[in-house]
Amino acid sequence: MIQVAVTRTQAIARDVLLIELSAPGGQSLPGAAPGAHVDVHLPSGQIRQYSLTNAQGQVTQSCYQIAVARDANSRGGSEWIHDKLRLGSSLRISEPRNLFPLDVSAHKKVLFIGAGIGITPIYSMVNSIKSSPTDWTLMACARSASRLAFQEELSGLDEQRVHFHFDMDHGGPLDLQTLLSSGPWDALYACGPAGLLDALQDATRDWPAGSVHMERFKAQAQDNSENSSFELVLSSNGQSVHVEPEESPLEALERIGVDHPFACREGLCGTCEVEVVEGLPDHRDNVLDANDRAAGKRFIPCVSRCGGNRLVINL
Repeated sequence: MIQVAVTRTQAIARDVLLIELSAPGGQSLPGAAPGAHVDVHLPSGQIRQYSLTNAQGQVTQSCYQIAVARDANSRGGSEWIHDKLRLGSSLRISEPRNLFPLDVSAHKKVLFIGAGIGITPIYSMVNSIKSSPTDWTLMACARSASRLAFQEELSGLDEQRVHFHFDMDHGGPLDLQTLLSSGPWDALYACGPAGLLDALQDATRDWPAGSVHMERFKAQAQDNSENSSFELVLSSNGQSVHVEPEESPLEALERIGVDHPFACREGLCGTCEVEVVEGLPDHRDNVLDANDRAAGKRFIPCVSRCGGNRLVINL
């Protein structure tokens, strides 16, 4: 855990606040690569994940910057940050973790899509490759220009590569089919509202494995009506627990007194990840990619389940 202080706050779009976090005494912070996020521990006990907008792959960095949108359906996190966080406030955060890494080494033509507050990880990505030989295009979207964070900075990058779509100006949402067919893209990085990402997922189902990368801020709805119970075994001591249909493996572990780390409890952040020793996972998270799922060695116990009767994990 890292103790930081708020050293800057700035409204950078309608209902979007840029927050700079620095270590006491000007100490260096662990560096982070584009796509990384930190867990922010709020005084209420809530834990929220925010992308680092200034992650550029350094070994260390002087500060972290995050951008927080006020959520009309907030469960208290974004409201507290917008209404109560002040310059000089002290917060606890995790070290950076990256579940949305940028790797364009194997790609020739990359499309980035950032919508709404989903522009935050994409912003750090395009900044990191703006001077590289990679052929890239960014489509930045929002309901209106006033709601898009970093619009001015993005406009100054490369007018041939950076494009904007504002629903109110264009009479509706982005035409994904036209955009996806406008170039021979061999990689896609996207972050934004669930509806956009669901549509992108459907539109790119025939793309090669490993070419589509998305980060979600809200978990996809899950159908738990056909859940079945299974045995969860800890490899360290052989202790087991019966996971009921109505509870998650994480909740079952907590029921028997196992204090396992977690943050989102929605399969989004990867904090609770464990290694699978034996058994078939039923993946229901938004953390693991297709290759991880096929390998069957990583497991997110806050949402995922077992595809059989018994799962042994490395705990």
